[in-house]
Amino acid sequence: MKKTLLPLLFLFTLFVSFNAQSQEVTMFPGFWDYKYYQDDERITKKELVSLLETNDEALKHWKRSRTFSQLSYVLLAAEVGFLVWQIDRARNDLSTTGPFIGVMASFGVGLTFAILNGSQKRKAVLKYNQGLEKPTAFKILPSKRGLGIVLQF
Repeated sequence: MKKTLLPLLFLFTLFVSFNAQSQEVTMFPGFWDYKYYQDDERITKKELVSLLETNDEALKHWKRSRTFSQLSYVLLAAEVGFLVWQIDRARNDLSTTGPFIGVMASFGVGLTFAILNGSQKRKAVLKYNQGLEKPTAFKILPSKRGLGIVLQF
C-alpha cells in the first residue's frame, strides 16, 4: 500500500501543477480605450483588475495608470477652460498671451499624463503575464534534518 501511495501522490501533484496555469492577458488599442483579452475571450476592466490583484506589482502599475488617467482628464478640463478664456479675451480685443500659454501648458502636461497612462497599463499587463511564466519545476532533494526526501516547488 505504501509503495503505491507515494507514486500516486507524486503523479497527482504533477497533474495539478500543469493544469493550474493561468492564461495570458493581451491588450489592443480601441477608439477611446484599450480592449483586453484573455486568450481569445474579451474581458472587462473589472475582470482584468480582479486578475491583476493576484500580482502586487502589476496592481501597483494599474493604480498608477488610473492616477495618470484622472490627471489627464483634469488637465483636459483645464485646457477647455483656458481655451474659453482665450476666445473671450480675443472677442474683447484683449491680450490672449496668458490664456494661450495656459492652453499650451495644459495640453503638453495632459498629453504627457495620457502617454504615461498607456505606458503604465502596458507595464501592468506585462508584469501579470511575467508572473504566469514562473517555472513550476519539482525538485526532489534529500532532507537536511533527518531522514526522508523533500518535494520542493
